[in-house]
Amino acid sequence: MRPVPFPPVKRAGPLCWVISCLFMLGISAPIISAAPAAYYEGKTIRVIIPFSPGGGTDTFGRLIARFLGEHVPGRPTVIAENVTGAGGLLGANEFAGRVAHDGTTLLTASGQLNLRAFLGLHGLRLKLNELQPVVAAPMGHVTVISSRAGVSDATQLPSTRRRLTKGLTDPIGTLESLLALDLLGVTYRPVPGYSGRAETRIGLERGELMINTQSTPAYLARVRPLVDEGRAIPLYAIGFIDDEGRSIRDPALPDLITAPELYEHIHGRPPAGMIWEAYQAVIPIVQNTRGTLWAHADIPAAARDDLQLGIAAMVRDPAFLAASVNILQGYEVIHGEDLKQIRTALRAPSPEVIAFLREMLTSRFGLRFQ
Repeated sequence: MRPVPFPPVKRAGPLCWVISCLFMLGISAPIISAAPAAYYEGKTIRVIIPFSPGGGTDTFGRLIARFLGEHVPGRPTVIAENVTGAGGLLGANEFAGRVAHDGTTLLTASGQLNLRAFLGLHGLRLKLNELQPVVAAPMGHVTVISSRAGVSDATQLPSTRRRLTKGLTDPIGTLESLLALDLLGVTYRPVPGYSGRAETRIGLERGELMINTQSTPAYLARVRPLVDEGRAIPLYAIGFIDDEGRSIRDPALPDLITAPELYEHIHGRPPAGMIWEAYQAVIPIVQNTRGTLWAHADIPAAARDDLQLGIAAMVRDPAFLAASVNILQGYEVIHGEDLKQIRTALRAPSPEVIAFLREMLTSRFGLRFQ
Protein backbone atom coordinates (compact mmCIF):
# COMPACT_ATOMS: atom_id res chain seq x y z
CA MET A 1 0.00 0.00 0.00
CA ARG A 2 1.37 3.42 -0.95
CA PRO A 3 1.53 6.02 1.82
CA VAL A 4 -1.04 8.82 1.70
CA PRO A 5 0.73 12.12 0.86
CA PHE A 6 0.29 15.20 3.00
CA PRO A 7 -2.29 17.59 1.37
CA PRO A 8 -0.84 20.69 -0.29
CA VAL A 9 -0.95 23.92 1.72
CA LYS A 10 -3.59 26.25 0.19
CA ARG A 11 -3.82 28.99 2.82
CA ALA A 12 -2.59 29.88 6.23
CA GLY A 13 -4.26 28.07 9.07
CA PRO A 14 -5.71 29.71 12.21
CA LEU A 15 -2.46 29.39 14.16
CA CYS A 16 -0.46 31.17 11.45
CA TRP A 17 -3.06 33.97 11.35
CA VAL A 18 -2.85 34.47 15.12
CA ILE A 19 0.98 34.57 15.04
CA SER A 20 0.90 37.14 12.19
CA CYS A 21 -1.46 39.38 14.13
CA LEU A 22 0.70 39.22 17.25
CA PHE A 23 3.76 40.11 15.16
CA MET A 24 2.02 43.20 13.67
CA LEU A 25 1.04 44.35 17.15
CA GLY A 26 4.64 44.01 18.35
CA ILE A 27 3.90 41.08 20.60
CA SER A 28 6.30 38.16 20.48
CA ALA A 29 4.74 34.85 19.59
CA PRO A 30 5.16 32.03 22.10
CA ILE A 31 8.07 29.70 21.37
CA ILE A 32 6.96 26.10 20.84
CA SER A 33 9.95 23.99 21.93
CA ALA A 34 10.66 20.54 20.57
CA ALA A 35 10.81 17.51 22.87
CA PRO A 36 14.31 16.92 24.27
CA ALA A 37 16.38 14.32 22.44
CA ALA A 38 16.75 10.90 24.04
CA TYR A 39 19.98 10.50 26.03
CA TYR A 40 21.36 7.78 23.78
CA GLU A 41 20.39 9.34 20.47
CA GLY A 42 23.45 9.33 18.20
CA LYS A 43 25.53 7.42 20.78
CA THR A 44 27.18 4.00 20.75
CA ILE A 45 26.94 1.60 23.69
CA ARG A 46 29.96 -0.67 24.09
CA VAL A 47 29.31 -3.97 25.90
CA ILE A 48 32.53 -5.42 27.31
CA ILE A 49 32.54 -9.22 27.51
CA PRO A 50 35.61 -10.29 29.51
CA PHE A 51 35.56 -13.89 28.25
CA SER A 52 36.27 -15.66 24.98
CA PRO A 53 33.63 -15.99 22.26
CA GLY A 54 31.30 -18.95 22.39
CA GLY A 55 30.90 -19.41 26.14
CA GLY A 56 27.76 -18.89 28.20
CA THR A 57 28.63 -15.35 29.28
CA ASP A 58 29.57 -14.38 25.73
CA THR A 59 26.35 -15.71 24.21
CA PHE A 60 24.29 -13.95 26.90
CA GLY A 61 26.09 -10.65 26.36
CA ARG A 62 25.71 -10.86 22.60
CA LEU A 63 22.03 -11.71 22.91
CA ILE A 64 21.43 -8.53 24.91
CA ALA A 65 23.64 -6.43 22.62
CA ARG A 66 21.80 -7.68 19.56
CA PHE A 67 18.39 -6.43 20.72
CA LEU A 68 19.06 -3.66 23.24
CA GLY A 69 19.71 -0.90 20.72
CA GLU A 70 16.37 -1.48 19.03
CA HIS A 71 14.49 -0.66 22.23
CA VAL A 72 16.51 1.96 24.12
CA PRO A 73 15.08 5.44 23.36
CA GLY A 74 17.24 7.09 20.71
CA ARG A 75 18.10 3.68 19.17
CA PRO A 76 21.85 3.74 19.91
CA THR A 77 24.30 1.46 18.18
CA VAL A 78 25.28 -1.40 20.53
CA ILE A 79 28.59 -3.20 19.99
CA ALA A 80 29.73 -6.29 21.91
CA GLU A 81 33.49 -6.57 22.39
CA ASN A 82 35.47 -9.45 23.90
CA VAL A 83 38.24 -8.12 26.16
CA THR A 84 39.82 -11.35 27.34
CA GLY A 85 42.64 -12.36 29.63
CA ALA A 86 43.45 -13.44 33.19
CA GLY A 87 40.16 -15.26 33.70
CA GLY A 88 38.02 -12.19 33.06
CA LEU A 89 40.13 -9.76 35.11
CA LEU A 90 41.44 -7.82 32.12
CA GLY A 91 38.04 -6.79 30.77
CA ALA A 92 36.56 -6.30 34.23
CA ASN A 93 39.42 -4.05 35.30
CA GLU A 94 39.11 -1.98 32.14
CA PHE A 95 35.44 -1.41 32.92
CA ALA A 96 36.21 -0.66 36.56
CA GLY A 97 38.90 1.94 36.00
CA ARG A 98 39.41 3.02 32.41
CA VAL A 99 36.06 3.98 30.89
CA ALA A 100 33.77 6.98 31.34
CA HIS A 101 30.86 6.66 33.76
CA ASP A 102 28.38 8.01 31.22
CA GLY A 103 26.39 4.87 30.47
CA THR A 104 28.00 4.23 27.11
CA THR A 105 30.07 1.28 28.40
CA LEU A 106 28.47 -1.74 30.06
CA LEU A 107 29.98 -4.98 31.39
CA THR A 108 28.72 -8.53 30.92
CA ALA A 109 29.81 -10.66 33.86
CA SER A 110 29.35 -14.31 34.80
CA GLY A 111 28.15 -15.42 38.20
CA GLN A 112 31.68 -16.58 38.98
CA LEU A 113 33.18 -13.20 38.06
CA ASN A 114 30.58 -11.52 40.26
CA LEU A 115 31.60 -13.87 43.07
CA ARG A 116 35.28 -13.01 42.60
CA ALA A 117 34.43 -9.32 42.89
CA PHE A 118 32.16 -9.95 45.89
CA LEU A 119 34.98 -11.76 47.74
CA GLY A 120 37.61 -9.20 46.70
CA LEU A 121 39.94 -11.46 44.74
CA HIS A 122 43.46 -10.06 44.56
CA GLY A 123 44.09 -8.24 41.29
CA LEU A 124 40.42 -7.63 40.48
CA ARG A 125 39.47 -3.96 40.76
CA LEU A 126 35.77 -4.48 40.11
CA LYS A 127 33.61 -3.42 43.09
CA LEU A 128 30.00 -4.52 42.84
CA ASN A 129 28.78 -1.89 45.31
CA GLU A 130 29.85 0.73 42.76
CA LEU A 131 27.75 -0.86 40.01
CA GLN A 132 24.08 -1.37 39.27
CA PRO A 133 22.60 -4.36 37.44
CA VAL A 134 20.77 -3.62 34.20
CA VAL A 135 19.55 -7.15 33.44
CA ALA A 136 20.52 -10.65 34.58
CA ALA A 137 19.78 -14.28 33.80
CA PRO A 138 19.73 -17.18 36.29
CA MET A 139 20.98 -20.72 35.75
CA GLY A 140 21.09 -23.82 37.94
CA HIS A 141 23.69 -26.55 38.50
CA VAL A 142 23.40 -30.30 39.05
CA THR A 143 25.78 -32.72 40.78
CA VAL A 144 26.03 -36.35 39.67
CA ILE A 145 28.14 -39.33 40.67
CA SER A 146 29.59 -42.07 38.51
CA SER A 147 27.87 -45.44 38.81
CA ARG A 148 31.36 -46.85 39.40
CA ALA A 149 31.40 -45.19 42.82
CA GLY A 150 29.02 -47.79 44.19
CA VAL A 151 26.51 -45.21 45.47
CA SER A 152 23.00 -46.19 44.44
CA ASP A 153 21.18 -43.57 46.52
CA ALA A 154 22.09 -39.96 47.27
CA THR A 155 21.64 -40.49 51.01
CA GLN A 156 24.58 -42.93 50.94
CA LEU A 157 26.95 -40.22 49.72
CA PRO A 158 28.37 -38.97 53.06
CA SER A 159 28.92 -42.48 54.45
CA THR A 160 30.49 -44.18 51.46
CA ARG A 161 33.99 -45.54 51.95
CA ARG A 162 34.76 -45.50 48.25
CA ARG A 163 37.46 -43.11 47.03
CA LEU A 164 35.61 -40.17 45.52
CA THR A 165 37.37 -37.78 43.15
CA LYS A 166 36.20 -34.42 41.84
CA GLY A 167 37.86 -32.46 39.06
CA LEU A 168 39.04 -29.02 40.08
CA THR A 169 38.94 -26.02 37.76
CA ASP A 170 38.94 -22.48 39.09
CA PRO A 171 37.99 -22.87 42.79
CA ILE A 172 35.79 -19.77 42.87
CA GLY A 173 34.21 -20.86 39.60
CA THR A 174 33.03 -24.09 41.25
CA LEU A 175 32.52 -22.77 44.77
CA GLU A 176 28.82 -23.59 44.83
CA SER A 177 29.58 -27.28 44.24
CA LEU A 178 32.40 -27.34 46.82
CA LEU A 179 30.16 -25.81 49.49
CA ALA A 180 27.40 -28.32 48.75
CA LEU A 181 29.83 -31.22 49.31
CA ASP A 182 31.12 -29.61 52.51
CA LEU A 183 27.57 -29.03 53.71
CA LEU A 184 26.80 -32.73 53.23
CA GLY A 185 30.06 -33.82 54.87
CA VAL A 186 31.33 -35.66 51.79
CA THR A 187 34.98 -36.71 51.80
CA TYR A 188 36.55 -36.41 48.36
CA ARG A 189 39.90 -35.82 46.71
CA PRO A 190 40.10 -32.76 44.45
CA VAL A 191 41.96 -33.43 41.18
CA PRO A 192 43.43 -30.18 39.79
CA GLY A 193 44.40 -29.34 36.24
CA TYR A 194 41.06 -29.26 34.44
CA SER A 195 40.47 -26.21 32.26
CA GLY A 196 36.69 -26.09 32.60
CA ARG A 197 33.49 -27.93 33.45
CA ALA A 198 33.29 -29.53 30.01
CA GLU A 199 36.66 -31.17 30.58
CA THR A 200 35.59 -32.47 33.98
CA ARG A 201 32.52 -33.99 32.36
CA ILE A 202 34.77 -35.85 29.94
CA GLY A 203 36.78 -37.01 32.96
CA LEU A 204 33.57 -38.42 34.43
CA GLU A 205 32.80 -40.24 31.19
CA ARG A 206 36.29 -41.74 31.12
CA GLY A 207 36.05 -42.93 34.70
CA GLU A 208 38.79 -40.55 35.93
CA LEU A 209 36.38 -38.63 38.17
CA MET A 210 33.57 -39.84 40.40
CA ILE A 211 31.73 -36.58 41.25
CA ASN A 212 30.84 -33.91 38.73
CA THR A 213 28.80 -30.70 38.72
CA GLN A 214 27.48 -29.14 35.51
CA SER A 215 25.15 -26.28 34.67
CA THR A 216 21.56 -27.45 34.36
CA PRO A 217 21.51 -26.90 30.55
CA ALA A 218 24.76 -28.87 30.20
CA TYR A 219 23.36 -31.60 32.44
CA LEU A 220 20.19 -31.89 30.36
CA ALA A 221 22.08 -31.94 27.06
CA ARG A 222 25.18 -33.99 27.88
CA VAL A 223 24.96 -35.68 31.28
CA ARG A 224 21.42 -36.97 31.40
CA PRO A 225 22.18 -39.32 28.50
CA LEU A 226 24.83 -40.86 30.79
CA VAL A 227 22.14 -41.23 33.45
CA ASP A 228 19.82 -42.90 30.95
CA GLU A 229 22.65 -45.31 30.06
CA GLY A 230 23.20 -46.14 33.72
CA ARG A 231 26.68 -44.60 33.81
CA ALA A 232 25.85 -41.77 36.22
CA ILE A 233 23.39 -41.05 39.02
CA PRO A 234 21.97 -37.57 39.73
CA LEU A 235 22.56 -36.68 43.37
CA TYR A 236 21.05 -33.21 43.80
CA ALA A 237 20.55 -29.82 42.23
CA ILE A 238 22.28 -26.85 43.79
CA GLY A 239 18.92 -25.09 43.69
CA PHE A 240 18.15 -21.47 44.46
CA ILE A 241 17.77 -19.47 47.67
CA ASP A 242 14.65 -17.34 48.16
CA ASP A 243 14.37 -14.00 49.98
CA GLU A 244 13.86 -15.81 53.29
CA GLY A 245 17.07 -17.81 52.92
CA ARG A 246 15.24 -21.04 52.11
CA SER A 247 16.30 -23.52 49.45
CA ILE A 248 13.99 -23.89 46.44
CA ARG A 249 14.24 -26.33 43.58
CA ASP A 250 15.59 -25.62 40.14
CA PRO A 251 12.54 -24.80 37.96
CA ALA A 252 14.18 -26.67 35.08
CA LEU A 253 14.39 -29.83 37.24
CA PRO A 254 11.53 -29.61 39.74
CA ASP A 255 11.67 -33.33 40.57
CA LEU A 256 15.34 -33.33 41.60
CA ILE A 257 16.11 -32.78 45.28
CA THR A 258 18.38 -29.90 46.31
CA ALA A 259 21.54 -30.24 48.41
CA PRO A 260 19.91 -28.66 51.52
CA GLU A 261 16.92 -31.00 51.13
CA LEU A 262 19.29 -33.96 50.92
CA TYR A 263 21.00 -32.76 54.12
CA GLU A 264 17.64 -32.75 55.89
CA HIS A 265 16.82 -36.25 54.61
CA ILE A 266 20.13 -37.54 55.95
CA HIS A 267 20.20 -35.74 59.30
CA GLY A 268 16.50 -35.24 60.04
CA ARG A 269 16.92 -31.51 60.55
CA PRO A 270 17.54 -28.44 58.38
CA PRO A 271 21.15 -27.39 57.82
CA ALA A 272 22.70 -24.83 60.14
CA GLY A 273 26.10 -23.39 61.00
CA MET A 274 28.77 -21.45 59.16
CA ILE A 275 28.93 -23.66 56.06
CA TRP A 276 25.17 -23.29 55.62
CA GLU A 277 25.44 -19.50 56.00
CA ALA A 278 28.22 -19.48 53.41
CA TYR A 279 26.06 -21.60 51.09
CA GLN A 280 23.16 -19.16 51.51
CA ALA A 281 25.49 -16.28 50.63
CA VAL A 282 27.11 -17.82 47.57
CA ILE A 283 24.19 -19.52 45.83
CA PRO A 284 22.10 -16.40 45.04
CA ILE A 285 25.15 -14.70 43.53
CA VAL A 286 26.16 -17.65 41.37
CA GLN A 287 22.73 -18.97 40.44
CA ASN A 288 20.88 -15.67 39.89
CA THR A 289 23.65 -13.92 37.99
CA ARG A 290 24.76 -16.54 35.47
CA GLY A 291 24.91 -13.56 33.14
CA THR A 292 24.70 -9.97 34.37
CA LEU A 293 24.84 -6.71 32.47
CA TRP A 294 26.30 -4.04 34.77
CA ALA A 295 26.41 -0.25 34.52
CA HIS A 296 28.29 2.11 36.81
CA ALA A 297 26.05 3.25 39.65
CA ASP A 298 26.79 6.93 39.02
CA ILE A 299 25.78 7.13 35.35
CA PRO A 300 23.41 10.03 34.53
CA ALA A 301 19.81 9.49 35.59
CA ALA A 302 18.66 9.90 31.97
CA ALA A 303 20.95 7.04 30.92
CA ARG A 304 19.72 4.81 33.73
CA ASP A 305 16.07 5.52 32.95
CA ASP A 306 16.47 4.92 29.22
CA LEU A 307 18.32 1.64 29.80
CA GLN A 308 15.49 0.46 32.03
CA LEU A 309 12.92 1.44 29.40
CA GLY A 310 14.92 -0.39 26.76
CA ILE A 311 15.23 -3.59 28.78
CA ALA A 312 11.52 -3.56 29.69
CA ALA A 313 10.61 -3.30 26.00
CA MET A 314 13.24 -5.81 24.89
CA VAL A 315 12.01 -8.63 27.15
CA ARG A 316 8.55 -8.31 25.58
CA ASP A 317 9.89 -8.44 22.03
CA PRO A 318 8.81 -11.73 20.38
CA ALA A 319 12.02 -11.75 18.34
CA PHE A 320 14.12 -11.50 21.52
CA LEU A 321 12.10 -14.24 23.21
CA ALA A 322 12.55 -16.53 20.22
CA ALA A 323 16.30 -15.87 20.03
CA SER A 324 16.75 -16.41 23.77
CA VAL A 325 15.29 -19.93 23.87
CA ASN A 326 18.54 -21.77 23.14
CA ILE A 327 20.69 -19.31 25.10
CA LEU A 328 18.68 -18.92 28.31
CA GLN A 329 17.59 -22.58 28.27
CA GLY A 330 14.15 -21.92 29.72
CA TYR A 331 15.21 -19.44 32.42
CA GLU A 332 13.63 -15.98 32.34
CA VAL A 333 15.72 -12.83 32.55
CA ILE A 334 15.66 -10.76 35.73
CA HIS A 335 14.97 -7.05 35.18
CA GLY A 336 13.28 -4.02 36.68
CA GLU A 337 12.20 -4.29 40.30
CA ASP A 338 13.27 -7.94 40.40
CA LEU A 339 16.91 -6.84 40.22
CA LYS A 340 16.61 -5.84 43.87
CA GLN A 341 17.13 -9.49 44.78
CA ILE A 342 20.66 -9.26 43.39
CA ARG A 343 21.38 -6.16 45.46
CA THR A 344 19.94 -7.88 48.52
CA ALA A 345 22.11 -10.96 47.97
CA LEU A 346 25.24 -8.81 47.77
CA ARG A 347 24.43 -6.97 51.01
CA ALA A 348 23.18 -9.92 53.03
CA PRO A 349 26.34 -11.85 54.05
CA SER A 350 27.99 -10.96 57.34
CA PRO A 351 31.69 -10.10 57.60
CA GLU A 352 32.17 -13.45 59.35
CA VAL A 353 30.79 -15.32 56.34
CA ILE A 354 33.02 -13.44 53.93
CA ALA A 355 36.03 -14.10 56.17
CA PHE A 356 35.12 -17.80 56.31
CA LEU A 357 34.94 -18.06 52.50
CA ARG A 358 38.24 -16.24 52.03
CA GLU A 359 39.97 -18.45 54.58
CA MET A 360 38.56 -21.58 52.95
CA LEU A 361 39.78 -20.57 49.49
CA THR A 362 43.16 -19.42 50.81
CA SER A 363 43.93 -22.46 52.95
CA ARG A 364 42.78 -25.03 50.40
CA PHE A 365 43.73 -23.43 47.10
CA GLY A 366 46.19 -20.64 47.85
CA LEU A 367 44.01 -17.79 46.57
CA ARG A 368 44.74 -14.25 47.72
CA PHE A 369 42.26 -11.51 48.52
CA GLN A 370 42.52 -7.77 48.91
